[in-house]
Amino acid sequence: MAFKKIMLFLHRWIGLLSGLVVFIVSITGAIYVFEKELFALFHPSYVSVDVPEKASVLPLSILKANAQHVTDHPINIIRIPATAGQQETYIFESLKRRPKNDIVGVFVNKEIIYWDRIFVDPYSGRVLGKIDVETNFLWIVRQIHQFLYLRRDIGSTIVGSSVLLFIITLLSGLFLWWPKNRKVAVKRLKINLSTKWKRLNYDLHQVLGFYAFLVALVIAATGLVWSFKWWETSIYWLMDGKRPNMQIEEPKAPNNTMSEAGAASLDLIWSDVVKKHTVHQGVFINLLHEVSQANATIYNKGNTGWSASDTHAYDLRNGKHYFKRLQNDKTLGMKWRNSNYDIHVGKIAGRTGMWIAFVASLICASLPVTGFCIWYGRKFKKKKLRS
Repeated sequence: MAFKKIMLFLHRWIGLLSGLVVFIVSITGAIYVFEKELFALFHPSYVSVDVPEKASVLPLSILKANAQHVTDHPINIIRIPATAGQQETYIFESLKRRPKNDIVGVFVNKEIIYWDRIFVDPYSGRVLGKIDVETNFLWIVRQIHQFLYLRRDIGSTIVGSSVLLFIITLLSGLFLWWPKNRKVAVKRLKINLSTKWKRLNYDLHQVLGFYAFLVALVIAATGLVWSFKWWETSIYWLMDGKRPNMQIEEPKAPNNTMSEAGAASLDLIWSDVVKKHTVHQGVFINLLHEVSQANATIYNKGNTGWSASDTHAYDLRNGKHYFKRLQNDKTLGMKWRNSNYDIHVGKIAGRTGMWIAFVASLICASLPVTGFCIWYGRKFKKKKLRS
């Protein structure tokens, strides 16, 4: 009995302490699950194109050059849709962040020096639109979700600590929910909609909390990776026994000259990627002009349950391939880390998994609200009885 009182005390006060942050993080997380779909809904002309008859995609260098005309900053990111997504635009980005030791202001947007995202029709080469990412609604939603829109060192600590406390409330809540017998269990698995409001609120808290428990625990645990380095390192240690080397080596340079992605080298790089992966789920190319390097990450379907991807590195000066990290060569820890985001938002299980993550996030947002109502109702009742 004494142990149960301790668990109730922890559940109540830790829940009250972390409740507001959990509510904010859960609501924004539910929205961000369908980030791609929501962006397409609000900007259909930016993301989809009409495919002309007997159409062929223009060379990547031409598409990049067209995108470069509408921004004053060098393009260093290219996002290419899946081979099945022939009606989707190619996305080119100019992104520059401040160094981690150069902290300016209180809010997370101050770490961005510039971030332009440009949408190009791959068949006509026409620029369909451009957005300033740091002012985009969905980017702001993610920053609130991850950092409460505060600068990273402050926001990630607050969010991460609140999520850790939320995990404790989930575990203590399961202990408090656990029934003594089957008859009680049946009652605790149902919500009585015809009862009084206080009882309904109590049922919503404990029954929905139970049904969402496992998914909420996975979402919370995977979310901690972006808040605490020690959490990520601990999982690597459990899976690999050490933190694996994730670095991609730079090309061996005969001199110290920097290089933009020349038209010929970029087309050579893309030609080699297509040769290696005739079918893919999307490609992310990172152009590191300062070291004359291009990293191409190719996403594949895979058949192991993990989010599969291969990474190839190229020399920007000549388009030559010099490094690869294939999915089959990755350690268990690497496979987990590359899949962590997809697990977090449910994408690992397709559209069904995303809907499960969406509903679970909404339930997580409701738990601090219903929990507060339970606490406040009991406290108010005690004061009323005393008077």
